Parts: sequence; structure tokens; C-alpha cells
Amino acid sequence: MKKLFLLTILLFSMSKNHAIELDLDNQNEALSDLAKMFYSEKNDPVYHFESLDPQKLDYSLESLKFIDKYLSDLKKNNLDQISDDQRFKTILRTGAYVGETIRKNDKNRNWYWIDYETAKELNPELFNNLDHSIELAAILTDGERFIFPLNKVVKFLKNGEEDSLYFFATTTMKF
Repeated sequence: MKKLFLLTILLFSMSKNHAIELDLDNQNEALSDLAKMFYSEKNDPVYHFESLDPQKLDYSLESLKFIDKYLSDLKKNNLDQISDDQRFKTILRTGAYVGETIRKNDKNRNWYWIDYETAKELNPELFNNLDHSIELAAILTDGERFIFPLNKVVKFLKNGEEDSLYFFATTTMKF
């Protein structure tokens, strides 16, 4: 409670821009942690964690080819038989890894993570027509554009390799 009280005082004493910057730093850190959990969390792992090779998951664009393979293998299994918790965890952590890979490799833009509500404030026209869902729980923006790594993971699981995460990332960074 004491920590919450101090944080509240701190936020009210800062300018709005600084508070937003602090929030973005916290969101970037949180999603970075989720990305790492994708390949390293053994106590509460993603679905088929044993098929991941942490040595190959180095946030390079090439590593996304391994993510495509991982998701392709998941799609071949009966995904309807896994729990909602496992599905949610797998989508969230995989999407975080994809987004962090884009953030680390895009030399032309400074991407940062935002949540659905922040995105809706930034672009009401776009987000008023989109319902809040796992696909929109974490969104990347450069201040002008929005990309949806979690949504891309969901699409891959539904459609297969036509929604390649490697292709998504490389294309995103070209424009």
C-alpha cells in the first residue's frame, strides 16, 4: 500500500509527458519480460515449451523463422484441446517475442508498446471499431503507425504459414 501511495504522489507531481514516458518505459519492460518468458520460463511454460531451442531465439530476424516453425507445429496439433490459459500465455508471450524482435532490429523507427486503451486514445477512429481482445492487449506504435504482433500470432495459428511472422517483421521494417 505504501508503494502504491508513493507511486500515486510521484505521478501527480510529474508533468503529463513525463508520466506517459514513465508508463511507456514500464510497458516496454513488461513486454520485454514476457518475450523472455516465452523461451525461458520453465515453471509456467508456453504450450510445447520443450520444442523451443533458446539458443536459436536471439531476437534476430532469422529467429522468427523458428517461431514460424514452432507455430506451424502447434497448428498441426489439436489446439482446441489446450486450456484457455495455455492458449493465452502462448499467444501473449510469442507475440511479445515477435514485437521485441521488431523493436530491436528496426533501425528506422522507435517502436514502443502500448495497451488497447492507450491506442484507443491515440487513434479513436481506428480503435473504436475494434473490440478489446487478446489480439489487441499489447500493440506496437512508432507514434504514427500501429502494428499488432499478438494478432499476427493468432492469425498464424488460424491460417498457417501464409501469416508468417518472419515475413510480417521484415515487411514492417521495410515501410
